[in-house]
Amino acid sequence: MDYRLDPLWLKLNMMNAQGLQAFAPMLKMMEQQMGTNTEMAQRVIEEYRKFLFLAMRAGHQVIPPGIVNDVWMKHMQTTQDYWENLGKMIAERPVAGGMDAKTVGSMGDAWAATLKSYETIFGTKPPMDIWGQGPAPESPWEQGMKNMRKMFGME
Repeated sequence: MDYRLDPLWLKLNMMNAQGLQAFAPMLKMMEQQMGTNTEMAQRVIEEYRKFLFLAMRAGHQVIPPGIVNDVWMKHMQTTQDYWENLGKMIAERPVAGGMDAKTVGSMGDAWAATLKSYETIFGTKPPMDIWGQGPAPESPWEQGMKNMRKMFGME
């Protein structure tokens, strides 16, 4: 099935149409804090929407690349739109039993599965200028802690 006909993609597409209102805070943040230009910020937002779609349709844990993860964290923190439109559909699934060496090790597998699902669902390889740097330069544990600090405004 063509992902563009999926009701979920249509909803994500409408969210984009309603905002750049919904995405305006993220575009501004990317331009100011991350030093991206408007064109790159819009491309990252498109990849963010694809990540959200993957999160709900891939059937396995998906991991965003670093810049998409930053946008996701910003969206959760700053917009009511996220919670009204997406919070009911996307929920971070807690890791049963917490983080251990096996869980951290399996994150590499989840990253590979994410890239494979991207190619299968969207029919193309992810753009490497956005996805090519991987989920984060540090370990998955450090990335998780960094995300928590961002979420609570400690970074």
